[in-house]
Amino acid sequence: MKTLWKRTPPVMALVLGLAMVAVACGGTETVTETVVVTSIVTETEVVTEEVVVTSIVTETEVVTETEVVTEEVEVVVTEEVVVTETVEVMVDDSEARTLRIAIADDVEQLDPALGSAQLTNLVLKNVYMQPVQYRPGPDVGGFSYADTTSFEGQWIESWDFSDDFRTITLKLRQNLTFPTSGNPVTADDAIYTINRALATGPAGPAWVWGNIGVTSIDQIERVDDRTLVVHDARPSTIVLPLMRDQTMGIMDSVTIQANSTEDDPWGRDWLKQNYAGNGRYVVDSWERGSRMVLKRNPTWTGFQPYFETVELLTVPEAANRLALLQSGDVDIALDLSVQQLATAATSDGVKVLSVPDRNGINVLLNNQAPPFDNVTLRKAMSYAVDYNAIVNGVLNGQAVPSQGPISVNSRFFDLYNLEDAWIYEHDPDRARQLMAEAGYADGFEFEMVIRQNVPLDEAVATNLKAQFADLGIDMSIRPVTGAEMFDHLFGLTYGGMAFRGGLLDYVDDPYYQFFLWWDSQDAAINWTGFADARIDEILDETASVVSDPGRREPYREAVTRLVDAAPMLWLANANYTLAMREDIGGFTLHPDGLLWFATLNRSG
Repeated sequence: MKTLWKRTPPVMALVLGLAMVAVACGGTETVTETVVVTSIVTETEVVTEEVVVTSIVTETEVVTETEVVTEEVEVVVTEEVVVTETVEVMVDDSEARTLRIAIADDVEQLDPALGSAQLTNLVLKNVYMQPVQYRPGPDVGGFSYADTTSFEGQWIESWDFSDDFRTITLKLRQNLTFPTSGNPVTADDAIYTINRALATGPAGPAWVWGNIGVTSIDQIERVDDRTLVVHDARPSTIVLPLMRDQTMGIMDSVTIQANSTEDDPWGRDWLKQNYAGNGRYVVDSWERGSRMVLKRNPTWTGFQPYFETVELLTVPEAANRLALLQSGDVDIALDLSVQQLATAATSDGVKVLSVPDRNGINVLLNNQAPPFDNVTLRKAMSYAVDYNAIVNGVLNGQAVPSQGPISVNSRFFDLYNLEDAWIYEHDPDRARQLMAEAGYADGFEFEMVIRQNVPLDEAVATNLKAQFADLGIDMSIRPVTGAEMFDHLFGLTYGGMAFRGGLLDYVDDPYYQFFLWWDSQDAAINWTGFADARIDEILDETASVVSDPGRREPYREAVTRLVDAAPMLWLANANYTLAMREDIGGFTLHPDGLLWFATLNRSG
């Protein structure tokens, strides 16, 4: 709702009206208003009034407007009169401009070089300014997708690639300061940030810079206080998508060095708990295990977010997060189960967004150990799965069946015509035939490891156990801690299958998917132990190809070979789901699945 005020030249009429509004609203709101009226009256009087009104009409609505009224009337006067009146009435819109989010666990730490956990990445994305970020796309019905083909500069204002894509000239944005120290953002801070990443790697930003081709600080040339040149970069279609990674924020070198020691030259201990960045939000306070408060960055040179304050409240029990959302004590509740999302969707004042996404619900098979070192048996398991039972029974329809390693919701799935590469459907008879060919006609037994106390993992595992039992397959389920799960995945020590919830490729590009998972020599997370020499060749051939037509046929071949080898069970592509109060708007889904606070608002 938008209230339009009609104003007459007498100032007291306006003041009286505002007083009546304040009385009518009672104890539920306070109005703050400053009205400045300057009238110059001559023989032909021109009255120009500029009135800025900010008021809260309801607890969930803020009306802000500026109206300029010019009236020309004829009066007879003998002298020039200047009238200036100022009226102040208190207005407090802090509640409307505060976003409260219930999270399942505390943020791990604040050092971008150590970022890995989901909640850490969420905060890093919003409080550290990355080199670039995706532009928001058009609204498509209550939400929008980030435009993965269009980028806007953050701590860099512009970038220029040489013809061979091996040299990148970066221009830093002007007039930036670090809000917590007041220090200016300079090229020296950028060089320090890159050097620190390389020195404290190999994870986080060191991994990102390495994939851009930067492995030594000697590759970074400082031209002047605003210009850097990256030499010997790696030509790739994913250079800019990698540069928007949440770990790539620029850092206040002066402040970090002041808090470093001889034993800790990069200030790692200090940065785990403290903040030295520049983003649309800054860390205002952090009570470990309870609450983190972010404040809107007053020095940000771009558009200012709607919410002045974001509070992240640690609420370990999902049922309590749902209850707080239903009562209106929080605006967003993260990490609700499928059943809790269904309950939220029918609650007064609550809505649930369900946005088609690339989130993969996949089961990992250990290709290096029996029984799944047998490719024929892996194919049998792919036919044994009832994909619709997973989509409708476990995910409550908030997904679609998968069709291989590239999500059906990826823009490349249709672009590269990958639908015909998929060969599996639920076919128990075909599964039995292949089991017999693999030497397991009488069935077999194996173990699946899952993360403990994660409802999705438990539900998927239980459903698959029942499906496989019909084929004489005995699957036991072993819950493990998150740390144990990573040990099993990286060490390939799990005994058959592993499931750890949704797996999302942070960059929507087939090269990213393949070098992340399927490069037998250098894959970052080859958690299946899969190897295919021809796929390795395709990755080598396409790594530096930046024109799209030159990649289509090679990746169609790679996808086809991968599907045929069945190193995973690709079950479903789950929607991104988010439960929030009905008056929260402006949601933009980014490919990394991290909630972007900057575009959110309270739209009523």
